[in-house]
Amino acid sequence: MILCVNPNAAIDKTAVVENFRLNAIHRPSFELALPGGKGCNVARAAKTLGCQPVVTGWVGGHAGRFIEEGLQAEGIQTAFVHTAVESRTCLSILDPVQGTMTEIYEKGRPVSAEELQSFYDLFRRWLPEVKIVTLSGSLPPGVPVDFYAAVTRMAREVGVMVLLDSSGEPLRSGVEQGRPDVLKCNRAELSGLVGLPLEDLEDVKQAARELSKRRELTVVITLGSAGAILAESPLGGGSVWFAQAPRVEAVSAVGSGDAFLAGFACALLDHQPVEEALRLAVSAGTANTLQLGAGCLRPADVARLMEQVRIDKQE
Repeated sequence: MILCVNPNAAIDKTAVVENFRLNAIHRPSFELALPGGKGCNVARAAKTLGCQPVVTGWVGGHAGRFIEEGLQAEGIQTAFVHTAVESRTCLSILDPVQGTMTEIYEKGRPVSAEELQSFYDLFRRWLPEVKIVTLSGSLPPGVPVDFYAAVTRMAREVGVMVLLDSSGEPLRSGVEQGRPDVLKCNRAELSGLVGLPLEDLEDVKQAARELSKRRELTVVITLGSAGAILAESPLGGGSVWFAQAPRVEAVSAVGSGDAFLAGFACALLDHQPVEEALRLAVSAGTANTLQLGAGCLRPADVARLMEQVRIDKQE
């Protein structure tokens, strides 16, 4: 079982608007509303891939009920702390004519000290039930910057594997103070973490390798349509792998990083070697681009793309 921590849950709305313009009235040709936040997206993709996810975090108000009930309707188990304030709503406007995506994300409502402690207590109770924890996304107001570090330490104390996917100071704190088993981020997030411009793939590979050695963790860097680089923890052998993603006609890339993380987690849960985990992750992330809706993928697409992902061991 995978426990997907989703600190900043949301209703994710996607509107398809042809020829979107500022200062104009638009009527979408298609609309979709899903329980969202990165942890929800991870769980949705993991469920499709055959894993058993549980989503936890904070939800509140009418939006919170939509998120919780929507996940349950998808067959995804939930274990939320309920707050006194409304959960956020995020809007993505896809213009297929101009090939643009405009995203408007609310920050989220504050979490109180009592609600924070309630989550820590709930998280500890769930740890004996799961094998992997995924930590994903931004933190709402009131949640300390070392939140990911704190929950990582709790999980590692009882032997539960942790996969971290965040940005900024929560990411830095999680890596430096918590030491997850797997760090997943994109090139820009890795650049901010190591304090270096990463202008080409060789720079990314070297930075991932050095960070992996220094922190003794597996580092996975997503490169969009180009694929991904994985630097294995020195405890697991220290190899570096490059995965070239298949070429596809993408519909929307929203949630592809979350689908990638779900694929990686499901493969590790199945005791697959890291190069095969990378293959499934890239396939899931690519399959996500073929659908509207974050974390939405078709098993047939994943299976087909698995055969097209090229994995090369790097020197």
